[in-house]
Amino acid sequence: MPDSRSILVAVDFSACSKAALLWAATTADGLGVPLIILHVVHDPEAAPGYYARSGNLDHVRSMKEVAERLFADFMEATQADHGDLAALGAARTELVVGLPATRIIEVADRENVQQIVVGSQGRTGLRHLMIGSKAARVAQLSTVPVTIVKAADETSA
Repeated sequence: MPDSRSILVAVDFSACSKAALLWAATTADGLGVPLIILHVVHDPEAAPGYYARSGNLDHVRSMKEVAERLFADFMEATQADHGDLAALGAARTELVVGLPATRIIEVADRENVQQIVVGSQGRTGLRHLMIGSKAARVAQLSTVPVTIVKAADETSA
């Protein structure tokens, strides 16, 4: 009997996360399991809390509001381009605030997922040491399998 637990895929709207999302949706379709798509808005303590467009204060939006709009646009475009993936159309989306690796693990544990899928920008060397790897951190902390997906056109830097 197949496991009906979900696959969790974390996205940041990059080409890498789109590749991870498509891989996860294809896998979810093949296994017949639900897909949960997660975006983590960086903790406001670690970054400014508002974005402003063109310096016009009428357009000031919180990071969460901007992320919600970006997430909706990302999902709409991805679903329009890949309508053949049933899991993508039926997926549940979730947006949370916090530190990405920690929040991905928390959501995975809460949802009792069978697998986590994340994209990787493929940084190496000094850039990897300075910036760190959220994907590697998720893999270190996770108690379930983690698949790290690179976009086909990504190169190591």
